[in-house]
Parts: sequence; C-alpha cells; structure tokens
Amino acid sequence: MNGQATVSKAYRRPYTDPIRVTAGDCVFPDFDAPTDIPGWVWCSGPRGRQGWTPRAWLEEKDGVWHITRDFDAIELSVTPGERVTLHFEHAGFHWLTTADGRTGWVPSDHLAPDSG
Repeated sequence: MNGQATVSKAYRRPYTDPIRVTAGDCVFPDFDAPTDIPGWVWCSGPRGRQGWTPRAWLEEKDGVWHITRDFDAIELSVTPGERVTLHFEHAGFHWLTTADGRTGWVPSDHLAPDSG
C-alpha cells in the first residue's frame, strides 16, 4: 500500500528515542528477543540506542552485523481520522508522514487505504 490513507485505529508509540542507523553501520542484533511480529529483530546501534529493526535489512559479514540501508525505528502516535501519506511497508508496519509533518512507523492494520 502506497499513497494516502486514514488512521482507522489509535496507536501510541512505545519508545521515544529508538535506534537510528545509517547504511553500513555495525549493529548488534538479539535474535532471541521475543516478538509476535515476524520480520523484526531487536538491535542495538553503535551509539547505544535500541529498537526493532527489519531482519531483511541486516547483513552479516565476517561475524559482524551491518544495516544495509538507512533506518530510523521511530514509531508515531496517531489518532483515528488522521490523514497520512504512505511511503512503504515492511513486515506489518508502514513508514509514513502525517499531515503535520511527522514521519515514522505505524502498524499497517491501523490504517485504511484510500480507495481508487
């Protein structure tokens, strides 16, 4: 789903200052961290910040894990009725921008895509 959508269900972000890394940064994944959302792995970044990171964006080389693209784990608090612009989806979450300019992740099942 790309384009425009309306928030259909409220969501509150769980972390205020999560991991933010640049493509090529070394990360420290915890593959044993429990999650009910497949496709995400808990990681620590080079500056000590932590958060859920897309598993598909991690690459191991010579025993060291790296992120393959720029990534910010910031999630957004949103309320029903908010209009948002969808940029891309990964493993049940959308990276989007709200009408007031905030950018971050929101669970896809909290969004109603525009028809058409």
